[in-house]
Amino acid sequence: MTHRSAFKPRYLVFTPLVILLLLVLACGEDATPQTIIQTVVVTEEVPVTVMSPGEVITVEVPVDVPGEVMEVTVEVPVIQTVEVVLTPTPIVGVEKSRITVVFGGSPENLGVYGDPGCAIIPQHFPCQDGATDVLTYIDSTTFEVVPLSGVQGWTQIDVDRWRFDLTPDVKFHNGEEWNATAAAAGVDWQSDLEHGQSSVTYTGVAVGEVVDDLTLDVVCENPCPIFPRTGFLIGFQAPEWFANASNTEKRSTTVGFGPYELVEWDRGIDVTMEKYADYVPNALAPNDASAPTIDTIKVVWRAENIVRAAMVEVGEADWVIDLGVDQGDLVPVFDHGGAAETFVNVFDTIWHPELKKQKVRLALAHATDCDSIVKEFYDDFYECQGTYAPPGTLGVTPRTLAQYEFDPDLAADLLEEANYDPDNEIVINVFAGRFFRNVEVAEAQAQMWRDVGATVSVVNQETAKWLDVARTGCGRAIEEFGDLDNPLDDFCLSYDPGPP
Repeated sequence: MTHRSAFKPRYLVFTPLVILLLLVLACGEDATPQTIIQTVVVTEEVPVTVMSPGEVITVEVPVDVPGEVMEVTVEVPVIQTVEVVLTPTPIVGVEKSRITVVFGGSPENLGVYGDPGCAIIPQHFPCQDGATDVLTYIDSTTFEVVPLSGVQGWTQIDVDRWRFDLTPDVKFHNGEEWNATAAAAGVDWQSDLEHGQSSVTYTGVAVGEVVDDLTLDVVCENPCPIFPRTGFLIGFQAPEWFANASNTEKRSTTVGFGPYELVEWDRGIDVTMEKYADYVPNALAPNDASAPTIDTIKVVWRAENIVRAAMVEVGEADWVIDLGVDQGDLVPVFDHGGAAETFVNVFDTIWHPELKKQKVRLALAHATDCDSIVKEFYDDFYECQGTYAPPGTLGVTPRTLAQYEFDPDLAADLLEEANYDPDNEIVINVFAGRFFRNVEVAEAQAQMWRDVGATVSVVNQETAKWLDVARTGCGRAIEEFGDLDNPLDDFCLSYDPGPP
């Protein structure tokens, strides 16, 4: 049986409502005027008027004979004006998520490559991690090199050239397009000695070359066989915005394409960040480039660990960063994450008269009780390994990762075999706060070395002076210009830094 309808809705004024007329129809000679049963679905307040008395509508209804239809006349008995008043059902929305994170220090700059730009320190999270997705990243779980939102992959073209395939349809927070031209601007800025700050110390000098709209070549000044592993500090700013921004704006703002937008920086008070709705996740980095889930992040800072922990306890903050392991019981949940960066004590193993001896270095490794250090200072949160490079680094194998056995007797024998001269003091240069309990670790390590016969001291310096010493190559300077009777001491500490 075929169902067809000839009903036309021109008789009703109901826009934008949807009105369903259910007509109770009767077939036969004694047709009685029928009542219209009216069901009204409303979305706004609007009057509804139906037909006048005596007006008729024609509908087609099926009959018993297949293919035949008959016309039925329906008379409306009265004028019906229905005033439909909307009483909307309240929409129960999901409350926006909001957290407050408290750091130990306040940011100095929030421009990812201002002049100066934000640094690799926790309180610069808003610009270094939140608003920015860098060229490459070290996976926080596997320590492998992964792409973030703006990159799909890379290929080495030559000993000094890498080609990067960029992600389409990525936009900066202000709507500017992410493309090879924008990427080249970031590489050029971050990989030159004048502006590159921390990044260029990893990548070396490099420039970006546009191949096409979504293909970028990075050309290094020197061979760069592991460039993707070193590009984790190359962030980006919206190029048009950056070209027209004042120096103050460049230092205080990052307009990137990371998962969070910088909304407000109330200097000395807090930083507010909002979830970037158009962030493009990257399935190749599920641990570090997934869609943001927290709507608003407010960053505040307090210097004292105990105060930061108390803020969580009383509900003034949700997360606290940089608590010591001995303060874990002050917060409801205490945890730690992985890191792609390794903190090392820098020693002169080329020019120092003792440290340039391989057996002396091996002796110091066997004299270090790493397990005791981890247990005493870090509550067994970490594991010891035989090299500072993390798993995933080119050349790192299970053999190089294997921990050196703590064997002070072997260490003493090795020093003797190396003709170690205790008059040649070994100085461990540190600055307080570089990582948790770093000064205490240095003192413990120095004592372990003294226990096997080495002459060792620890110098706790200001940050700027420590950087000077770490970058001077002052062992060579002493060899050429210094007083060999006073190695690695006054002369080294006063010598101007060389290239980073």
